[in-house]
Amino acid sequence: MSEHTFGVQCVTFSPDSQYLASLGTVNDGFLYIWRVNGRTGCASLYASNKCTSTVKQMAWMGTSVITVGTRHVKIWRVDDHESSTALRSADAIQGLGTPAHKALPGRNCLLGPLLESTFTSVTAVSFTKAVVCSDMGDVCLLDDSDAIPRFVKVAEAGFRVTAANLSNDFLHVAGHGGAWKMFSLAQLLAPRVSSPSPTPTSSGSSQSPPQAYREMYVVAMAPLNDLLVTLDSQHGIQVLKSPQSDDESSPQEVIQQLPAHKDAVLGVKSLSLPNYFKASFYTWSAGGIVLFWSLDGTCNGRVTIPMEQSTYDDDVANELKTVQAMSDENHVTVVSGDKYGVLRVLDGSTGQTDFVIKAHANEITDVAVHHNHDTTLIVSAGRDRTVQVFRQTADTWDLVQTLDEHVGAVTGLLFVKNATRLLSCSSDRTVVVREAVSRDVEGTHFTAFLIVRTITLKSTPIVMAPSQHDDILLVSTIDRHVHTYDMSSGRAIASFKVSDSEGGDAVVMSALLQMPSRGSSVLAGVSSTDKSIRLYSEDGCLLSRDWGHTEGVTDIALVLSDTEADGKPATRHLVTVAADGTIFIWDTSAKRSRSTELSRVTDALLDSTITEVAATNGPPLRKVLSQSELARLLRPTDGNVASPATPTETHSPRLRKKASRLSVAQTSKLDLSSMASRRRSIISPSPASVEPANRRATRHRTPSPSPSNSRNIKQSSAHRPAYDTHRAKSTGNVNGSSEFGSLGASTEQVCRTLRAYRKKLSTSSDSLTPEATRELERELGLTAKTIGEKMAKSKGIDEAVMARLLEQFSGKLAGMLDEKIEGIVKREVRRSGEGFGISAGEAKDVDAGASQT
Repeated sequence: MSEHTFGVQCVTFSPDSQYLASLGTVNDGFLYIWRVNGRTGCASLYASNKCTSTVKQMAWMGTSVITVGTRHVKIWRVDDHESSTALRSADAIQGLGTPAHKALPGRNCLLGPLLESTFTSVTAVSFTKAVVCSDMGDVCLLDDSDAIPRFVKVAEAGFRVTAANLSNDFLHVAGHGGAWKMFSLAQLLAPRVSSPSPTPTSSGSSQSPPQAYREMYVVAMAPLNDLLVTLDSQHGIQVLKSPQSDDESSPQEVIQQLPAHKDAVLGVKSLSLPNYFKASFYTWSAGGIVLFWSLDGTCNGRVTIPMEQSTYDDDVANELKTVQAMSDENHVTVVSGDKYGVLRVLDGSTGQTDFVIKAHANEITDVAVHHNHDTTLIVSAGRDRTVQVFRQTADTWDLVQTLDEHVGAVTGLLFVKNATRLLSCSSDRTVVVREAVSRDVEGTHFTAFLIVRTITLKSTPIVMAPSQHDDILLVSTIDRHVHTYDMSSGRAIASFKVSDSEGGDAVVMSALLQMPSRGSSVLAGVSSTDKSIRLYSEDGCLLSRDWGHTEGVTDIALVLSDTEADGKPATRHLVTVAADGTIFIWDTSAKRSRSTELSRVTDALLDSTITEVAATNGPPLRKVLSQSELARLLRPTDGNVASPATPTETHSPRLRKKASRLSVAQTSKLDLSSMASRRRSIISPSPASVEPANRRATRHRTPSPSPSNSRNIKQSSAHRPAYDTHRAKSTGNVNGSSEFGSLGASTEQVCRTLRAYRKKLSTSSDSLTPEATRELERELGLTAKTIGEKMAKSKGIDEAVMARLLEQFSGKLAGMLDEKIEGIVKREVRRSGEGFGISAGEAKDVDAGASQT
């Protein structure tokens, strides 16, 4: 249902669940009534109308819909057939009615003295009556039992009402600052003697509520059997016991306070069991709250981190940015970094701060912690372009090293190989790899991190993630790609764009991790661009995608459950958090229907054939080469180094000596071996080389073939008409055409076919037979050779191609000339030996000496 163009403000079902009312936001303003099919559950548009006032709340009263808001109380009659028939023609002219649905008639209530009030809540108490409350504390009764609706004030709440509902014959009214009051329904509905309508409360609508009132207030409430559920403005959910009397002295009894951050959740991390809180993961919010959760959604622990605020009014408020927790069965240690650059080490079991220091000039972006039996390291990164390394000595923390190699804000840290290697990424488009070096100096153990290499990226990195393979690093960048790098060499191994097969826009992965599985792995990540959770294979194929959060997704974590007592294998769960304050737990091992996108997760994790085929072929490995590797390939190689045999090499065996140099050229565009053979034919012609040249000259010179080569000419004119440049000029068809279309169209078709075939190779689990492989290699080689001949005969070849061609064959040409000169010298020596009467043996020795020279 996408009729609302600017968003939906509120929805509500009718008492019999046959209709659904939806109201758009202020920019939309339309009120739609949907008829719900009880058998299929499908909803169809039944009636609609435009609501021009600002609406605060909406509720059903019998078969009518009541909307209340700023100087607005209106009754919309869904089943008013007479009014709808009378208004159908007029509203259809204005665009409010269509042949598919009717116009929704409505009638405003006369507010009287309450005309300037803003009504915040409405609750139906019977089929024709409802209670309406205002932000000034007015409690009013709306009676629609007569032809003309009556609207009168019946009580006073004494505070600004924000929510109201009916439970156990009592009207519960809540307001700012946690204010609460109950009214007996019998007293509200009791008949009253006609009297002038009471004036509104004199508290004054222009007065702003106190600071305490602005901090928290109830925004919604609903009855649940004998309980009452409330939702406040800080996202807190409480379950209250509904009182049985209207005694104001009896406090509201809270049955349960549902755990929640009441703020945007900024991060989530997994915890290994067993630990102090018996939790599987923990989350934190900007307000300094760290909650420890089990996989069933139970909050097992809570740690509050002090947030020191600035004494200057102009400064922004301090916020918690990053958290790392270390826990065992006896205690838990929480390391945090805030927006002011303060690094804090806190004992989670007692709540005491063990260490606090101003580590950075401004915001701390990430914290990495390593702990073993003999040492504990804490590394923090900040927007001041520095990385700080702290080491625990006895009960104190000492600053070991300040790393300032980056020229931009450091956004991520990562310990790998048991903290012997430290990685940091920055907005300066680099990833710095450092090795840990330890020395004992005068009885003191000293540890420092030294730079090993710097990996330069094409765009700014967003997040780093380790791989299940050694020395492999995953990096998500702002250009909507995920790259794979070899940490030992700094080379780029693979890269794929974070998109889908349906042609949708690519997204930026704001958080990334790798899920290990049998024989292959799956990349899981979240995107704040479209609020999605995505699963990709190693070669970049989208396996699954789903949504759930309403705001930007901030982080993702992989939680592994322990093996159960009955021997069941451990399960894997993904936990995602978002700025809307919600926490989602995704079960990747659950069996779901094929219609759900997330149901393919299990198949993707268990079926490793796709990724195995991609790993064996390794197409991305041939796409990225460093400049040093290209320079090394361009150098001359030894004569005993031979490259794999190809069809083009069999025709020029002398070029096999330096095949590694020629492999740099893109044979798909220009076959250099054919050009070399033609230049060699100029120096030392042979029958084998002269005959193809004559045949080509004959094909270009005469359109009337002789019987000896009619077959070749026919094949050329039928299948390669674009190659005949003379015929193209005479006929005036510049592009050339045949029964298969122009050469350009044929080339595009072949390119599309090759791309589809390459994708099929990377995803298919079938194997190729040796015969098919050799046939494919032969056809590709012949095609590349023909393209080379075509480009060589083209008059439009540019100077850059000719310069590159001459540069690549200058060495070959020099070698050919040396051989030619060597042969001439041998003949001259042999001729001069015969003239002076030298014997055959002596002449052979002279030839050998000439060859050595």
